[in-house]
Amino acid sequence: MTGIVDGLLDLALPRRCVLCGAAGGWLCERCAAELHPLPVQHCPRCGAPGPWSAPGQKHRAGRRCPECGGRDLAFRSAAAAFTYEGPAKALITACKFRALRSLADDMVGRASPAFAAAPAVDLVTWVPGHRDHQMERGFNQAELLGRGFARRAGVPYAPLLRRVRHGARQSGLDRAGRAANVRDAFALREEGNGVLRKLKRVMIVDDVYTTGETLDHCAGVLAHAGIEPHVFTFARTVRATPSQASLDHAVQKERCP
Repeated sequence: MTGIVDGLLDLALPRRCVLCGAAGGWLCERCAAELHPLPVQHCPRCGAPGPWSAPGQKHRAGRRCPECGGRDLAFRSAAAAFTYEGPAKALITACKFRALRSLADDMVGRASPAFAAAPAVDLVTWVPGHRDHQMERGFNQAELLGRGFARRAGVPYAPLLRRVRHGARQSGLDRAGRAANVRDAFALREEGNGVLRKLKRVMIVDDVYTTGETLDHCAGVLAHAGIEPHVFTFARTVRATPSQASLDHAVQKERCP
């Protein structure tokens, strides 16, 4: 009920910044300036910030990505527009839990440059929404983002995936719990096989990359069908690890004479 009420208010009332409450738009200029784009230097496989090498490539000691090293990921690459903090987190939270559908258009506009820089694909799809969440909100935010990015990029889009099992909410679960929660939860839609025969590369869109488990399982379905999957999210959780901090220090020392 709260989501429905907020959705109606979304249409009727003036927009206010989701972070500070200032009138005028979903994100005021001051708060928008605090959006942190994902660093240019990142893992080419999972998108984690840092001077990491892609799995399988030769790398100097300590340069193995701590996020995807040792993981057999189904997607070929992962990219995101912003780090999941501050304004980016506020936008995603408001879209999800306040049912502010029009927020998706604002998010698409802000993240489209990063989407354009991601690998070129033949088609855009998205993580299918959880049945209960869609009933609460009236929409799937991943679908709104995927359609928006595709339209701006001039790329076809289609719903290729469906949920065959509805687990618990992913929030609050650790990586192992998230993996178990989405295992065997996705499959191709009935019409998906016909569409995939004409494709080579597909981009899977979601709002946020946390551990990558949901996106990895979605990508696995497409990879099994012979498609090269890539993923893109509006934001990405960034973890500060001792290995990353030490590597940043090492890189700084290399740059200094």
